[in-house]
Amino acid sequence: MKLLPVDTAFPRLAGDHTVARALIYANDALPPVEDKPLADEIEVRMLFIRHLLSDDELAQQAPAAIDTLLFSERLCDNLPPLHAAWLWMARMSTFIAHDDLMLALGAAENALNVMTDITQKKNEDFLALLATVLYNLAHVHHMLGDNTRATKELTRAHKLLERLVKKNEKRFTPMLLFATEAATDIIKSKNQQMEMLARCHDLTELYTSQLNESDTSAAAQAINQLIGTLEQEGNIMLEMGNPRDAMRYFTKALRYQKRLSDNMGMRELTLSLGLAKSLSRIKQRRAAAEQLLTSLLPLARKLGATREAITIENLLNNRAKNTRIMSLLKSIF
Repeated sequence: MKLLPVDTAFPRLAGDHTVARALIYANDALPPVEDKPLADEIEVRMLFIRHLLSDDELAQQAPAAIDTLLFSERLCDNLPPLHAAWLWMARMSTFIAHDDLMLALGAAENALNVMTDITQKKNEDFLALLATVLYNLAHVHHMLGDNTRATKELTRAHKLLERLVKKNEKRFTPMLLFATEAATDIIKSKNQQMEMLARCHDLTELYTSQLNESDTSAAAQAINQLIGTLEQEGNIMLEMGNPRDAMRYFTKALRYQKRLSDNMGMRELTLSLGLAKSLSRIKQRRAAAEQLLTSLLPLARKLGATREAITIENLLNNRAKNTRIMSLLKSIF
């Protein structure tokens, strides 16, 4: 289960910090803040923490920067509640990253304590933060072996994110897709998984169809995540014995993959193999499955995908064996 990017739930700031933001990105350091008004200093420090958390190499500096805002008397007494709650959520994420699960739970409790005093609980930033805390709690309880609690927390987070995607698709679709992917790790009920995946698929497919050409990076990310959810749906359908639905999901995934790349690589091989497995379980499509598998074998060998090549060979051999067995059984009866 991957951690949510904490910057998606980053609260809106009151000031315009264009220069400070540019200096942070250019120098990977906190720009001078001594002469700034206290409210501006807090917001610049928040931007710096956000930058640290977005970079794996810089992330180790984040706990100290967070603690400066949370525990410095001069600063913490002037922190807006939503900022303080985000900082506790960010601290929770750093604890999880270092497997300090009890400290992570303590940080979650502090975040929620602050959030109880916030009056605008239908605000977009508040709901995004609440969804992130719930997602992180699901991660912690999953790691502690309490999947019942983790399932409830993840389901609540997912429902909040579904609401948020309808309000702000570009901002919250990546978070929703993270939560959907986590469902396959945490939620054991295949029916619950499918219900969640189907809702997510409908929302993200709508989102990708509405993206402008100028949103190329956002489009690529959303489509990439959508392909992942479609692949998950296809695999779950195969496990549940629904090859026709699986075939539709793998076909859609391949169609979206073509929007990202015209090359035939590992992802195309994996998705095509899923499609071939689906076709092989539908009587009228077994010839098409065999044709597809035959065409995939050279690709698997070219890519050095030994496991996939063996799977393809086994499927082709099983197809031939099953045909001979059926012929023998017919001759006997």
